[in-house]
Amino acid sequence: MTVGFLTLSCQKLRARAAVPRYFFDIMDSTQSVPDEAGLDCRDLDEAHRQARTLIVDAMTGPEATRIDWCAWRVEVRDEARSLLFTVPFPHPHA
Repeated sequence: MTVGFLTLSCQKLRARAAVPRYFFDIMDSTQSVPDEAGLDCRDLDEAHRQARTLIVDAMTGPEATRIDWCAWRVEVRDEARSLLFTVPFPHPHA
């Protein structure tokens, strides 16, 4: 299974700038796509919105139909890489 398009989705999120920096690691129980660059967001609410945008982008991407999204999640971390919150991918039929 290829998750390279998820990296591209993360890069799209980085186009906007503010402060502080958050990292959006995408993972399931066996794979992970770490966010090496992060994204500056005004606050936790904006970081949560960005995580949801990343999920939508991933679930509508070119390989979306080949992936079972039920076990996937975005872990949002601060600059120290401490976990702040997790946003699960919704069930595709929800």
